[in-house]
Amino acid sequence: MPRIKDAKWMYTIFPKLVVAFLLLVTPLYGIGLIINKQGETSVRSEVSDSLQSRVKFYVNSLETEKAHMLGLLDQLAVDKNLSHLTFVGQFMKINEWSESVLALENKLQMIKASSIYIKSVEAHMLTQNRTISTEASITDNRLSDEYEAIAPNYSSPNRAFISWKDRLFLSLPFPTSAKKVPPSFAIQLELNLTTLRDALDHFTDYENSGAMFINLRQGWVVDNLGDEPQLPYVKDYLARQAADASEGTVSLRMDGKPFLVSYKYSEELDSYLVVYVPQEQLFGKIDNYKELLWLLSLLSIVIILIYSSWIYRMIHRPLNKLIRNFRKLEEGQWEHIRMPRSRDEFTDLMHHYNAMVDRLKVMFHEVVEQKTRAQASELKQLQSQINPHFLYNTYFILYRLAKAGQIDTLIRFCQYLGEYFQYITRSGADQVELESEIKHAQTYVEIQNIRFFNRIDVDFAPLPDSWRQVTVPRLIVQPVIENAYKHGLEKKRANCRIAIDFKQDGKRLFMTVEDNGESLRDEDLARLQRDLSDREHPPLELTGLLNIHRRLQIMFGDTAGIEVARGPMGGLQVKICMEAALANPHSNSNPHSNAMPHSNHDKEDEDVPAIDR
Repeated sequence: MPRIKDAKWMYTIFPKLVVAFLLLVTPLYGIGLIINKQGETSVRSEVSDSLQSRVKFYVNSLETEKAHMLGLLDQLAVDKNLSHLTFVGQFMKINEWSESVLALENKLQMIKASSIYIKSVEAHMLTQNRTISTEASITDNRLSDEYEAIAPNYSSPNRAFISWKDRLFLSLPFPTSAKKVPPSFAIQLELNLTTLRDALDHFTDYENSGAMFINLRQGWVVDNLGDEPQLPYVKDYLARQAADASEGTVSLRMDGKPFLVSYKYSEELDSYLVVYVPQEQLFGKIDNYKELLWLLSLLSIVIILIYSSWIYRMIHRPLNKLIRNFRKLEEGQWEHIRMPRSRDEFTDLMHHYNAMVDRLKVMFHEVVEQKTRAQASELKQLQSQINPHFLYNTYFILYRLAKAGQIDTLIRFCQYLGEYFQYITRSGADQVELESEIKHAQTYVEIQNIRFFNRIDVDFAPLPDSWRQVTVPRLIVQPVIENAYKHGLEKKRANCRIAIDFKQDGKRLFMTVEDNGESLRDEDLARLQRDLSDREHPPLELTGLLNIHRRLQIMFGDTAGIEVARGPMGGLQVKICMEAALANPHSNSNPHSNAMPHSNHDKEDEDVPAIDR
């Protein structure tokens, strides 16, 4: 995607090109999606209809099988051998009885062999208390255990399947009676559930599919898998839909996966045949086609983006080149545009741009020269504000020493005083070496020790050797120490201390001046921090710490200056930051500085709160 530095691409012509192409191809893809959707609907309908047809066919087949089984039972009920054995078996000769038993067994075997769904056939002769079975021939003076399955139903036979111990039976009592009177005999037919399950297992060829017979009234289920996790979902759905529809095909989410479920209720079987197939097995290819269509759509979008980008670059590359050079011009890079080989409207624009750059260079140098002169004038004015800063107290100290007759101290004080005024009033360069500035601050400390009778301890850490010859503005250390005397310790009578420390960090030097005064209030500290950081409303007059902060920024740039905070000793901590790489001993100003910090007015020897730090 084309990029323009510092410009949002959405506001360029590129998105318009993309939208135009999308508007062209979207209707075509919309038609394709509609055709795909209609095809998918048609396929889904055909698959559902096919599955429902198979369910109906199999249900009809099972109904036919059941009707065939019931017909065989009806024929067996009128068999003469069964009647003779039931009613006159005890009076028959042994050879006649044996022949009748063999003939009845053959008949039962023929019935069993007539259908793969018949597992066994039994004839219970209640009058003789015997059972003839295809599995165990004839019992001796007892009915078989399977008679228990049909015994409760002989009084009201409904010719429905009977579930007993996970087995299914069909029965026919003879004769039937409305009264609860046992019949003379009952014919019992057991279904082969293994064969039925095999048939259900071959009903669908899809993975994770299945089929089942469900009888909601009796609660029995015949399925091809056993303990199927889908069974509760299917039974719940059939229980809700039993009164509404006897057949249909629905989509159900079972065990977290979508299935296509086809079912049909058979009144003859009194049960539902249910077939379920995972939709991913049925419609997997359709989903693949859909994914391919979306992939094609995505590929088309990529092609549109690439083609739009190519057109964008072909048409707007010269414009982007102009914009980039304008950005560089804003950053102060005065570079000409390299002229292209082509000759068009953009070539003319680039010629005019190069001419404009040449004119701006001339104007810029004129403005920088004027600004440099103005900053030099400002620096001299700021320093002149500090020159008489210490003058007011000296005469009182001289008077006090002379009156007390302390001649040696008076001589030493005059020496220090001379050095002090010589340093601040000389008309040399406005910048000095940092080593000279520190010596001047130490001279000032000696003067203050005489004034305060050495009750204030001042600790000077050694100045790093690499910073001794670095040029700095004059009078940036002594006024900070003076501020500590005046506002931090002047009213404190004991345990007074000032610490001056230096810490070098690469090309930067941090000098801290900290006192243990007790008069610093949080609101005064907050106001001073706010004044030092405020660049929007510079004061008309700069004095004190703000004066130093301003001069450091003029010389070293905006990264230099003063930071104030409450120090570990409890008083004010002033941190002076300078950067040697930016120091320029041959210049009085730095064109990168444009901040104007606030300040308050310093007042000497007045018992006022520290509001002018």
